[in-house]
Amino acid sequence: MTGVNRRASRAGRIMGIAAAAVLVPGLQACSVPGFPGSRDSSESRAETREPGPAAENELAEGSTSHRLGAASHTLVLDYWTNEDPAGWTPESSPIINVSVKIDGAPGPGAVRVTRFNARVDALGMELTNDQGSFALEPPYAYTSGFALPANPSAASTTVLFTIDLLTETEPGSGVFTRQTVLDTLTVGYSGEAPGAGTEPEG
Repeated sequence: MTGVNRRASRAGRIMGIAAAAVLVPGLQACSVPGFPGSRDSSESRAETREPGPAAENELAEGSTSHRLGAASHTLVLDYWTNEDPAGWTPESSPIINVSVKIDGAPGPGAVRVTRFNARVDALGMELTNDQGSFALEPPYAYTSGFALPANPSAASTTVLFTIDLLTETEPGSGVFTRQTVLDTLTVGYSGEAPGAGTEPEG
């Protein structure tokens, strides 16, 4: 072998060694599945969730009262339940009672409730629709009740009430004016529905 060929061969070996020295660190930095030190990008990570704000529940204490203006009258709507609201969940169907009365001294003419309607628009459900002619002037009151339907996955349920009143213009005249009064009641859930918070198996 000539001197030129020997120098060329030696130079080639040096370049090959240098290339190997560059490639080895690169391999050491790789992550190979199944070998110690490997990390799977699909590895699940535990998440910490902050609890959200408590849902509004007007019956959290078992009862509540609303005062509404109705022409020359002040209506008092009393809502209550005999159950424990702390245990209500979206799957619950509690019984809720309501009483409507006029606050203060009776007026000169008669007052009648001709319709009492309760519904949950979010569910498209009518809970009660009582029509007739019910005396409301003191000391009388109109009282009703209904079962609140289950509302799965909801934090609360709002009930809309529609009350039609007839008020006599003059005592004994038989002439009445009509007024519609609206009110809402929001019932929240502080308990967990059965199976809530559990992770699916698998």
